[in-house]
Amino acid sequence: MRIHTIGTCAGTEPMPTRQHACCMFEINNKYYTFDAGNGCSRTAWFKGIPLPELEHIFISHPHRDHIGGLPALLWDIRKIVYREDIQHAGKITIHIPSLKVQNFIEAIKEVEWCDRIKIQTPLYSDGVIFKDENITVEARHSFHMGIPDDGKFSAYSFRILAEGKKIVYSGDVRSYTDMGNWLNDCDLLLMETGHHNASTVCAGIRADNLNVREIMFVHSGREILNDYDGAKQRAEQAWEKPVIIAEDGLTYPF
Repeated sequence: MRIHTIGTCAGTEPMPTRQHACCMFEINNKYYTFDAGNGCSRTAWFKGIPLPELEHIFISHPHRDHIGGLPALLWDIRKIVYREDIQHAGKITIHIPSLKVQNFIEAIKEVEWCDRIKIQTPLYSDGVIFKDENITVEARHSFHMGIPDDGKFSAYSFRILAEGKKIVYSGDVRSYTDMGNWLNDCDLLLMETGHHNASTVCAGIRADNLNVREIMFVHSGREILNDYDGAKQRAEQAWEKPVIIAEDGLTYPF
C-alpha cells in the first residue's frame, strides 16, 4: 500500500506550504480517503490521484480543518466527470460521525451537483464501519469534542487493517490514550499534534510501554510549524528512534 499525506496542517490560518487534514490510502489501485480538509482536492489532483475514482471518504469529526475541503472536492469531481465525459462515475460513500456533517453535505449538493454520481452518507459509531477486499476500517470514539449528554460521540479515531498491517489514524484526540488498546499492537500511528507536542506523545507511549512500531505526525500544530527541526529532534530523543513528520504531498510506501 501507499499512504499519501495530502494535507498535514492543523486548524490554523492559511499556511504557505500546508493544507488541512487529509490522508489517502492507495491499495490495489483503489483510494480510501481519511478527512477532507481545505485544499485536499487540488493537492491530490496535481499529485496524479484520479479524483473521480474516489469511492470512500471517512470523516473523523465535524471541524472545519477536517471537512472544509469537501465542497471543493465534490465540485472538482463533478467538473472532471463532465470535462472527461465520464457517463457513469459511480458512487461516493462519505462515512460520517454526525448529522451535522450530513446536513453540510446536503447543503453542498443543493448548490449544484452531478447526476452521474451518487453520494451516500451513512452514519457510523464504534466498531467495524467498512470492509472490502482490500481494507477493514474500525472506528473508536475520542474525547476531542467532550462527552456528549446523549452518548452520541462526534469525534473518532480509525484503525485501518490492510495487507496484514494495523494502522491507526488518530483524528483529533484529547490524548493518545483515547485510542486505547489499539496502541498495544500498532504498526504505524498517524498522529495529530494540533493539540499536543510530538515529544510528549512519544514520551507517553514509551512510558506506557505501548507497542507502536512507527509514528508519523500528520496534522501538525504550532510546535512543528514554528520549529520543524527542533520538534523532530525532541520527538526522536523521546522516542529513541526516527519519527516521520509528514508534509503535503508525501507518498509513504508501507
